[in-house]
Amino acid sequence: MTDRYLIVDIGNTRMKCALFNAEGASLTFDCETTLESLKENLGEVAFYGGLWSSVRVIPAELEGWFTENGVRKFTCDTPVPIVNRYKTPQTLGMDRVAAAVGAWTLHKGVDLLVVDMGTAITFDFVNSAGEYLGGNIAPGMNLRYRSLAEHTGALPLVQGVVADFCWGDTTETAIRSGVINGIRAEIEGYINRLKQNNSELLVFLTGGDLNIFDIREKSGIFAVKNLVITGLDCIYRYNEGKK
Repeated sequence: MTDRYLIVDIGNTRMKCALFNAEGASLTFDCETTLESLKENLGEVAFYGGLWSSVRVIPAELEGWFTENGVRKFTCDTPVPIVNRYKTPQTLGMDRVAAAVGAWTLHKGVDLLVVDMGTAITFDFVNSAGEYLGGNIAPGMNLRYRSLAEHTGALPLVQGVVADFCWGDTTETAIRSGVINGIRAEIEGYINRLKQNNSELLVFLTGGDLNIFDIREKSGIFAVKNLVITGLDCIYRYNEGKK
């Protein structure tokens, strides 16, 4: 039997997948959240087993295919290598737990802030003892753009483009600057506030909008594109007793 297994992170808009073996990831891709798209990208590569996580309900045929191929669902009952102190673990997004585990796997023994920039922006904190203490949720970039367009009478819908200016000189650039620079300031604010009490804090940035934001503070900050995938792989190995 093949030693390859499948790790899948299903977000609000796309599905990120990776095939792993003993040496690490052998194939990574992202696609639409459909069985057809998944099969097309996997091709004829053989695998068995794995772990999948989703922030939303997925098509029944896709979930059935996961079950048939031994790819288990990551739930709040799945054992993880950190301690979850969240008071309502059944309501906690499993992608947030996986990202926290991914960060802890990469850097144990220090306080960690994980910032995932996707449809929503999540801030999650893991202390040096490996305890997940919780976090915050805020609207992501596109949600902010849409909110301004849908809940005002005259503001247009703006697309996500990097804002290298401080002040907008048109309505479009004012919206873009307000959203992009507002998110940047929000993230930097969390970092600065936490570092007041712990200068050794490490920060992990991840998510689909990662490349849009050039966070000014670079010391102790790591950009990890697929941190949730990293965490899910660690959780799978933890439960399988893999080294």
